[in-house]
Amino acid sequence: GAHTSGAKPIVAVVRGRQEFGPRALGRRSLLAVPDSVDARNRLNRLKRRQWYRPVAPMVAEEAMADAFGRSVPSPYMTMAPDVSPPIARAFPALAHLDGTARHQSVARRDDAW
Repeated sequence: GAHTSGAKPIVAVVRGRQEFGPRALGRRSLLAVPDSVDARNRLNRLKRRQWYRPVAPMVAEEAMADAFGRSVPSPYMTMAPDVSPPIARAFPALAHLDGTARHQSVARRDDAW
């Protein structure tokens, strides 16, 4: 149905053929603004996951220093750096309970939409 609840939308992205592993990143995604605990809870309900699971953010290459205090390239989600306190406050859905985020770094040179 139409988006009428007042909550920010969650958008599903499905592109290309079915793939598994690192090549599938960004091709089978749920996109949402991680600016509330409600966003995390809604995503976890959709994915049938535990309440405490964080969202795995996509972080633009040029925003990594703001997000983590340093550049942490992780195009295949292999790193989990500490999230800077201002970002954790602004986007509470993206950090794990220990204050880290297992992110996917993205760059302009990556697969274009």
